[in-house]
Amino acid sequence: MAAASCALSSSASAVRSATLLSGNQVAAVDRYNSSRRVHSTSTSLIRTAAHGRTQLPIRISTTTVQGLHERRSWKLVRPSAIAVGPRENNNWVDTEWNSFTQVAPSSPSSPSQRNTKGWTDGNGVEDSRVVAQLRNIAFAAKDRSEMHAIIGVQRDNWNKLCHMTVNMTTIAAAMLAAMNNGVAGSTSASFGMSMAAFLLNGGAAGFMFLASKFQPSQHAEEQRTASRFFKMLARDIETTLLIDPRLRKAVHLYMDDVMDRLEALDVAFPLPLTPNGLVKFPKEVVPSVLGSTADLSETEILANNTNGWSNAMVQDLKHTAKKLKESDMEIYLGWARNKERDNKRLAMLAPVLAGSAALLSLLGCCQPGIHSAALASACSIAAVFGSSFSNGGQIGMIFELYRNCAGYYEQMVQDIQSTIRVPVCQREDGELYHQKFALKLGRRDNMPLFSSEEKTAGKLF
Repeated sequence: MAAASCALSSSASAVRSATLLSGNQVAAVDRYNSSRRVHSTSTSLIRTAAHGRTQLPIRISTTTVQGLHERRSWKLVRPSAIAVGPRENNNWVDTEWNSFTQVAPSSPSSPSQRNTKGWTDGNGVEDSRVVAQLRNIAFAAKDRSEMHAIIGVQRDNWNKLCHMTVNMTTIAAAMLAAMNNGVAGSTSASFGMSMAAFLLNGGAAGFMFLASKFQPSQHAEEQRTASRFFKMLARDIETTLLIDPRLRKAVHLYMDDVMDRLEALDVAFPLPLTPNGLVKFPKEVVPSVLGSTADLSETEILANNTNGWSNAMVQDLKHTAKKLKESDMEIYLGWARNKERDNKRLAMLAPVLAGSAALLSLLGCCQPGIHSAALASACSIAAVFGSSFSNGGQIGMIFELYRNCAGYYEQMVQDIQSTIRVPVCQREDGELYHQKFALKLGRRDNMPLFSSEEKTAGKLF
């Protein structure tokens, strides 16, 4: 900086000694030399002799001079070379001089300084307000992830406690009913055992009904999945802020996308058990809604080999989305429908068997002569197996897992359909988007993503 200032001073001194400057011109040069900060300076002092005259062209590039409270750009405007007449008394006769004039600062020319998709300002500095807003969304997503993880552990404990309580209670009732069948002489002992078996079977039937209605294993899987997706959203924001702004999606589109995902996850995985909890036995099994839905009424925009996008890449993504919708999603939805049907049958069967055992035990209290105790014991054992398959086997959790897998692929399809309807200049970098999409499917970043012989597009699940 000091060397540039010294060079400028020496060049201006040479100009003054070689030409006859007016007072205003000298003052302009002095103001230029005494500026507080000189960012860039380029001077050229050339003397050439031709036909007895010497031309002294001076070229000074646009130079930013920053004072204490103002910032100006001074430029030596020179439409033609400085024509200097013949020497007279060891002085050059000035015939033309172009004075300093104040001009507007030039716009940034380097790609890193240009405004990139709204992420940076005109000087190439990242917009701190946008970054702060995205970090607030990431913090909210992290907080929700931790909250759902804690509730997931709690509801998993509920499932274990309920399963152990139901099994122990039902087995105890079955043992009492079997012992009551062997007691023939003592009416009081038979009445006591029958009443105890009735109460235990009745309590077990109540627990089984509550477990079948709320499905604690399915609740635990909901909260685990919610924690994973909220954590994925927070990491996506953090990763986006680390890459070059030129490779990101346009800032207004990305902001809308993350907010839509945050709100969709809040709706897809509610915290309360009732009344706004998820329906455990829906009439129609559909994928989980994990993000925004694409507006198919808008027309697709063809890629023009800019921003990393090409028509071949768009066709590959559309072909993959079609495969996901027709094959992968249908497979997981079919599995989810089967598990939901099995879970509904077992959820109804276990409480009915336990209730039947309770009624048979009560009947044994009133009429000890019949063999109702043996039937009560058999119903209790059957109820234990039914409850173990339903709650211990966590069929509700498996149903929720399959449904969320279908929702995961559905969100990828919606993301492709919305992306190809956005102007190419506002999209995320095409090569980066294609790589992220391939990794989400558990595949390598190849073109095409899968061969025609493969039955499914995804390999992750």
